[in-house]
Amino acid sequence: MSKNQEERANYYLYIDGQAVPVSEQVYRVYQHYERKEEYFSYDLKTEKFQKDTATFLPSREDSYERLLEKDQQFAAPGKSVEQLAAEHLEAEQVRFCLSKLSKDEQELILQLFYQEKTEQEVGNMLHISQQSVNKRKQALLLKLRKIFEEFF
Repeated sequence: MSKNQEERANYYLYIDGQAVPVSEQVYRVYQHYERKEEYFSYDLKTEKFQKDTATFLPSREDSYERLLEKDQQFAAPGKSVEQLAAEHLEAEQVRFCLSKLSKDEQELILQLFYQEKTEQEVGNMLHISQQSVNKRKQALLLKLRKIFEEFF
């Protein structure tokens, strides 16, 4: 065994769970950067007190429990307030437009879109064909679009 092989035999780096023989120089450089990474991680996680300005700098990484102790609030899961407000506004606009329709037209929209009945089922209730229901629906959607464009 040569001197170079003997040197490598004593130093190993573990990569994906396997020991890989390396030279002493490679091993030391790897250890140096690993220590540097630990230092920076520690630096991010610890709090500091600056003596010259007498200010306290909290860590940039914090635990959930500590934040709860300080009554820190977290974003609620789900939709944001802006999204909920926009949806509410859209719903109000739809209700306004629907209020401009006649009772029969409102009933047709209710059956098709809110109660999710098929055109055939609505046609059977009104004693008309499915094609007639479809034509009325298309005409109503156009009418609603015009009302919406007129007011909004």
